[in-house]
Amino acid sequence: MFVRTKTFKNKNGTTRTYLYIVDGKRVNGKVRQRIVANLGRLEKIQEGDLDKIIEGLIKFSKRQWIEAQARSVEAKWAKEWGPVLIFRRLWEELKLGEIFKGLLGNRKIDIEEAVFAMVMNRLSDPASKVGVNRWKDTVYREEFKRLRLNHFYRALDFLAEKKEEIERGIYERMRDLFNLELDLGQLSRILCKPSFYSSS
Repeated sequence: MFVRTKTFKNKNGTTRTYLYIVDGKRVNGKVRQRIVANLGRLEKIQEGDLDKIIEGLIKFSKRQWIEAQARSVEAKWAKEWGPVLIFRRLWEELKLGEIFKGLLGNRKIDIEEAVFAMVMNRLSDPASKVGVNRWKDTVYREEFKRLRLNHFYRALDFLAEKKEEIERGIYERMRDLFNLELDLGQLSRILCKPSFYSSS
């Protein structure tokens, strides 16, 4: 079956066009065509009814319905998620959360989450603290929604204040995980670049 239009000439010289659904069959070696449905004047049904007919017919066509559904799917937003899962798992393996909780005491601000965001940013798309504040909105992690620019600056102050304790905690965890024989100064040079503590 297929769609066909047929145009007729009016007495006043204008034309009118009709839209048909036609079925073609081969009979005795010749193709015979039969009008299955007359959908009416093309000009009239194009004003609205044609779209309704097509939408109605699509529901009965498996391929067209699937394609129509695929076209109707629209991403409202897209954020990175995979790196968060990987880096968070490494963060937990190193027990960095425990280290920070032990050092934070009763502080209520999201220092650990801010540090995690800065570390992850350094690993994936290095930026200044202002840049990190913008970058966090491109990553899917619910906890990042609470962070504001002042959290990153407070986190920097905390890192500078507790630098040695954090390094010692990381060293002890790395030694346990990998049975390493490193001195603290060596590990500090490997893990903690001076630029990390800059307030840029």
